[in-house]
Amino acid sequence: MVDFNQTIDRLGTDAEKYELRQALFGTDKVLPMWVADQDLATPDFIVQALQKRLTHPILGYTLMSDCLSQAIIDWQAQYHYAVQASEIVYTHNVANGFHLAVQAFTEPGDAVLVQTPVYPPFLKAAPSNQRKTVTAPLQWQDGNYHIDFEALESVIVEQQVKLLLFCHPQNPSGRVWQKSELLKLAELCLKHQIWVVSDEIHADMTFAPHQHVPMASLSPEIAQNTITLSSPGKTFNLGGLQTGYAVIANSKLRRRYIQACQAVSILEPNLMANIAMEAAYTPKGKTYRDELVAFLQSNIQRVTEFFQQHYPQVGVVQPQASFLIWLDFSALFSEQTALKSWLINEAGLGLNDGETFGKNGTGFMRMNIAVSPNQLQQALSQLETAKSTLPDYQS
Repeated sequence: MVDFNQTIDRLGTDAEKYELRQALFGTDKVLPMWVADQDLATPDFIVQALQKRLTHPILGYTLMSDCLSQAIIDWQAQYHYAVQASEIVYTHNVANGFHLAVQAFTEPGDAVLVQTPVYPPFLKAAPSNQRKTVTAPLQWQDGNYHIDFEALESVIVEQQVKLLLFCHPQNPSGRVWQKSELLKLAELCLKHQIWVVSDEIHADMTFAPHQHVPMASLSPEIAQNTITLSSPGKTFNLGGLQTGYAVIANSKLRRRYIQACQAVSILEPNLMANIAMEAAYTPKGKTYRDELVAFLQSNIQRVTEFFQQHYPQVGVVQPQASFLIWLDFSALFSEQTALKSWLINEAGLGLNDGETFGKNGTGFMRMNIAVSPNQLQQALSQLETAKSTLPDYQS
């Protein structure tokens, strides 16, 4: 059994999550629960694999090994996704991967579609590459987000969309898309000749009874239209190693993607990323993943029960995957600036600002609960204490 109870001091390790507190929140006194970076230890078997490699005195240029390719193939097979070694392309991380896809599969000025609220780098990928971002807001219904296919098709036609950046599972809500939804979306993209870039980095942490269905696994035709981006980074807490890869079945698209990589000198994988990915995608990795998922579900339940008891006005969107909770504070705060100020100055918490996920993120904040039980209790205790500072508080 994995022990997730240890609270680890990350100060002095240049951890982004902690080092950017002053810049982002105006103080380094907040408990950081923002960026999707766990405060849980990277699994021992991965650390040991890295240490073993470091016994060799040369850390030179490296290639993606056949063993790593096979590990990726075997890992994706659990989702009934048949990947070929020739289809795998190394990329530093998933965000890097969709920037490369924008460069490879669109031209300057083209429209790139995203569905909001969404992981903020999705919104920046197009303008950073002289393309334009087109948004199709997700529809809020029955406590979660859904795709409004009629509105989506209208946007596609009106804006002449060339590429869809698709978050699967959805970030920030943790929504796991159902097979019927994926089929409808994929067929719509085929109809309008839109390439699909499917970011599936949170998929390994899907909670039963929900099931992750890779977009490219739906049919050979859909696979030819899809660029799948994935990484063990989120599940195994490897963010600093830059682990990532693309799976591209369409050989013409794959050549264009590789050319985009070469244009920015992404020529060889990171040596230690290779080792970590190969160690993660093993039977030990599956066992660890299952234990992590159970732990995350326990933390999510604690957060849900806390808000039900102490802040019933706050909507807790129940994630179907991963370690991020999307919180709706709109019943308590009409202004986002007041919400952020209260969380920082009264609750002492650093969360992700919902407005950075798109206009329909106003009133929301994203909370990372991949922390030890003691850290989570500290956060909840600070929130409980801050309740008395609300304008309409009554004891």
